[in-house]
Amino acid sequence: MALGNASLLGVGYLMMRRRGLAFGSVAVTIALVVVLALVARVTWFEYVVLLWWVLVTAHGWWLASRGLQRENPEEKRRQRLVGLAAALVVLLAAGYLRLDAYRIHQEAAAAHRDGDCTRALSALAGLWAGHRVADSPLTARAENEGAACELLVTAERQASTDRLLAARTLETYHAHPGALWQGVDGRRADLFLAQAAGDLNTALTGDTKALESGFGHLSQALKEAAGQEAKAGKVLDDFLKALPTKDACETKTITDWLGERPSDGGVLARAAEIVPKVAPAAIVECGDALAKDKKWKKAKAQYEQLLKQYPKDDLASRAKDGRKRAGLEIELANVRKLLKGGKPKYCSRPAPYSGAKPYRGRGPHRAILIGNSGHRKKLPSSWVTKDPAKAVLVICAGETTYGSSVRTCPYRSTTSLTAFSPSYVTFKKRKVPVRVYELRTGKRVGPRSVQIGGSACPRRIHYTYWGGIDTGPPSEMYVKSSKSDIRAAYGKLIRP
Repeated sequence: MALGNASLLGVGYLMMRRRGLAFGSVAVTIALVVVLALVARVTWFEYVVLLWWVLVTAHGWWLASRGLQRENPEEKRRQRLVGLAAALVVLLAAGYLRLDAYRIHQEAAAAHRDGDCTRALSALAGLWAGHRVADSPLTARAENEGAACELLVTAERQASTDRLLAARTLETYHAHPGALWQGVDGRRADLFLAQAAGDLNTALTGDTKALESGFGHLSQALKEAAGQEAKAGKVLDDFLKALPTKDACETKTITDWLGERPSDGGVLARAAEIVPKVAPAAIVECGDALAKDKKWKKAKAQYEQLLKQYPKDDLASRAKDGRKRAGLEIELANVRKLLKGGKPKYCSRPAPYSGAKPYRGRGPHRAILIGNSGHRKKLPSSWVTKDPAKAVLVICAGETTYGSSVRTCPYRSTTSLTAFSPSYVTFKKRKVPVRVYELRTGKRVGPRSVQIGGSACPRRIHYTYWGGIDTGPPSEMYVKSSKSDIRAAYGKLIRP
């Protein structure tokens, strides 16, 4: 019975007609084998499986010794033979697979020592699930080694399209071709270094996720095994030597990340040393590039960052000029936005454009006239403009109303009910309410209205009446304003 249970297949329990124990022991065996092959691929768990084998075998011997087995000598002999055969099949299969896994691993190691990763991968491809059960720790190491070799083979294949990544990856491994196989820690450290080299190469495009991943892999390599500082330092130095990149904004993204990275001392700390050497020029040049693309808010942010972080740098004066220009362009864009549309918002939300000329002297001070388009058409082109970049004033004109009286004259209508007595008509100026803003400051200036004069008391007047009954002319009428009268009124604002 003990021999039957030594197969770990519950054969001994079945011969004793203990089906529950047989199925239970097989279930535990399967669970342990699955964990060993897929999860806990370490030596100590092999001892757990071995302990289970000893317990099951001992339990079968204990049950047999209590006389629970059949008494027939022929039956006992047959059971022993069946149990022995089952145990031998399992043990011999496990032994063979364990030796075969060792042979494959040794063959792959020899191929790697010869620098032939392709042959090593071909050998490792012979490992299958049976090998993982028979020698799980060794196959786990072999698979790690295979992953490392795959990285090298991939790097060699990528050499034609991504030479920098390939060169860095191969350089890391070929410096010590046997190091990959000198234990799990060294092997994993080399793998992390290769991954770091690839990540940092990608990070040169301004990819902060790749940058974070690269430094994470460098840290992991340093933790995996002692003596990795020189190799990690070389990967880092290769990355730092590539700075600055051709794209200033990508460089600026990288230096920002490096500057914010907490210093943990050691070999990786020197990444922060390059920041003050590279960052100022990258920040200003990035600002210039954004300004060229008319991304003024982003450009201004770059210049302000330079002045905040490096106020004494030689590029500070250039950054101040850039900030001023960007600020003016932002103000101008805002004014343009407020002046757009049929009903511009500028009159209710005046905003400054510091680049405009001051409202001083005789002028003419070119103005943007909002409202009363009929008046705008009669003003000289040198007085008005639609471009805020050329304007000094913004004049918001309201609806025309009656202004000051000019003269009162009598009129007699032959059809009016008052035909025998004169009707008196007072001629008044056109009063236009205005809000005048100095564009430079966005502040209100000048009078609150203008009055447009003109000629009064013409010989005849024309008016409209309703219902067929002429009640006489209105008591108030506008003077007749000429182009010169309109210019004279607005000239008090534009040419004070």
